[in-house]
Amino acid sequence: MEPWEIHPSLVHFPIALLTAGLCTDVYARARGNLSAGHVATGLYVAGVVMGLVTGLAGLLAFYTVPSAHTEQAHDQVVWHLGLALVSVVLFAGVAWMRWRGWRELPSVGSLVVSLVAVGLLTAAGYLGGHIVYHGAMGVEPGLLSPQLTQHHPSGTGEARYASGGADHRR
Repeated sequence: MEPWEIHPSLVHFPIALLTAGLCTDVYARARGNLSAGHVATGLYVAGVVMGLVTGLAGLLAFYTVPSAHTEQAHDQVVWHLGLALVSVVLFAGVAWMRWRGWRELPSVGSLVVSLVAVGLLTAAGYLGGHIVYHGAMGVEPGLLSPQLTQHHPSGTGEARYASGGADHRR
């Protein structure tokens, strides 16, 4: 596994854990089930920890990905990072509130913050997919068919490498 491949292998864990945390919290509130609320808190904590690890892997990927990609993809990475970071910070706040309110059901406020955070996380995930599938970030040109290679940024002279943010024209 190359350094830039760590992020895509981890990214699904925080998404699943944090979304499951929200769903479990909604269930806990609707059913008045404090035990389900405890499970949700654990999911939030695990999701935030995995989100931080995944974010660090994303930074590693940004600085080590060798394949060419579009200018637009390079610019979108900043938005992807920002959306994901804000989401994880919001979830960290929810996890902290839920941990401190261990003996209480989730408040409507914490559910709203979690819902907003899931929305931001979903947008970050969408943008991450767009960066790869439409901007070719992390895609090796040699793996593509001849028909796709002619559309890959490495063949256009518009390639940009993530390493150092420098522009490397071919």
